[in-house]
Amino acid sequence: MRVSLLLAVFLAAAVARAQAPGTFREGVIAFEKQEWASAEVLMRKTIAVNPTESEGTVSISGQWFETYVPHYFLARALARQGKCAAALAAFAESERQGVTPGIEDFARHLKTRDGCKGRREITIDVPLEGGTSTRSKDPVEAPSVKPPSVKPKDPVVPPGTPALASQQPRQPPPAKRPDPETRARLVAGATAYLNGHYEETLRILGGAVFAASAASAEAALLRAAAGHALYRAGGERDPSLRDQITRELLRYRALRPSGVPDPRLFPPAFRALLQ
Repeated sequence: MRVSLLLAVFLAAAVARAQAPGTFREGVIAFEKQEWASAEVLMRKTIAVNPTESEGTVSISGQWFETYVPHYFLARALARQGKCAAALAAFAESERQGVTPGIEDFARHLKTRDGCKGRREITIDVPLEGGTSTRSKDPVEAPSVKPPSVKPKDPVVPPGTPALASQQPRQPPPAKRPDPETRARLVAGATAYLNGHYEETLRILGGAVFAASAASAEAALLRAAAGHALYRAGGERDPSLRDQITRELLRYRALRPSGVPDPRLFPPAFRALLQ
């Protein structure tokens, strides 16, 4: 069954909020303060609780939201400390889970490995009294080995066999991920709505204009729902708020003529306004 953009945003926000340990927020703050060792420790604790990265965002402070990607933040904290072997492993895990490659800012650091790409750590034995101790040395460039070029052989095709290319239907291009900024703003508005912060929802999404009509429709629906909740809480006595709800619903209907608010997200009284 096809899941709507808004439902996906709601679910991502709810799941991330429920499954993000408090150490993730502390680790992000430590990372922004360039406290790399502290960020490493906190992200390792976060991963021990929930290692699965998610497209949902977590509130760090006020309107500061971050996507739940602890392996990514761990990798960058390790790279900043010169621990390239461990950083490369963390980057690889974040890339494998598939969230960071689809977000432009994260993908940029993922590609360069924050300076650790093509580098590795080496260890040396330091003689000590009673034995030796192995410690890491500064990262060095790993030697690049170019694989031998092998010219592919032409396939043997029996006479009368049609070309394989003509037998295979053209594959549609892969679906694009939502624009990161659009998704982040919708998630922030959805999170505020889920928490009952309706005025905050209106502030976050107020005047939002998105390139995708689906995103603009969902934002209008979300603003209408938040306004409706405030209207009912105020005893339905604010005509300006009522007019605002009407405008948002008209905007939603213009963008999605056959759209129906999801009953899992919106109360019956609000959904009745679009019937």
